[in-house]
Amino acid sequence: MKSAYLLLALLLLISGCDSGVKSPDTDSSLERVKKAGVLRWGADVIGGIPYVYEAPDHPGTYIGFEMDIAKSIAQSLGVKQELVIKAWDTLIPELQRESFDMAMNGIEDTEERSNIVHFSDPYYLYTQQITVRKDTQGIMSLDDLKGKKVATLSGSAAEDILRGIPEIDVSINPEIIYSYQDLEENKVDAVVLDTPIAIAYGAGNPKLKNVGKPFGEGHYVIAFRGADNALSDAVNQALIKLKQNGELGKIYKKWGIMNDQQQKAGIK
Repeated sequence: MKSAYLLLALLLLISGCDSGVKSPDTDSSLERVKKAGVLRWGADVIGGIPYVYEAPDHPGTYIGFEMDIAKSIAQSLGVKQELVIKAWDTLIPELQRESFDMAMNGIEDTEERSNIVHFSDPYYLYTQQITVRKDTQGIMSLDDLKGKKVATLSGSAAEDILRGIPEIDVSINPEIIYSYQDLEENKVDAVVLDTPIAIAYGAGNPKLKNVGKPFGEGHYVIAFRGADNALSDAVNQALIKLKQNGELGKIYKKWGIMNDQQQKAGIK
């Protein structure tokens, strides 16, 4: 009887090995996308200039430099792209819930996120930029923000930087536009956010101005679920192609975000 129980236990152990845990050989993520004929990507369009946002003259149509990148990646994979709109600070949880295949929305390659999801190769080098009201004097650097109230986006690299300086009173908002609205309305003394955002909402606002030199360089990456290596590898190959054929540089020039950082990264 004892030997029979041991044999039964062994059979159960063997059958349990096929419990649905994916190995690299069973990664069907790329096959899934190609079979569906569509690459679904998550992004937030509220205050999304120049990433992805609703076209002012065509309601329901979305434009931006990340929309152009998504279209180019999808074309390289032989499928169509489909934007899935979610709040920015929910993109990673929604990715894990399989609401879409990948998340691309100015997502910074922070160490905290790298422990949760898998990153693509970088597609843009960003820096941080300080924005103040037009009449503000005496703020030109991070040190100048000590003792000040500073707004930024929840979950951003800028938030991490600001929270690392105890003397700064950090004000967090769930959407980009609220930080700049608070600045206009004198609720905060400054805003710190990524340079592409500051160009759109700081330099583009007659009541505000960007000050000081950019700082805090980092990378934008596309986020994937940890098991989706085949898909992320294919997207990486598409990004390499876009860099080499000059398409990525054309997209950045089109949206006014081409700069020295991108040229140093080999994007022309």
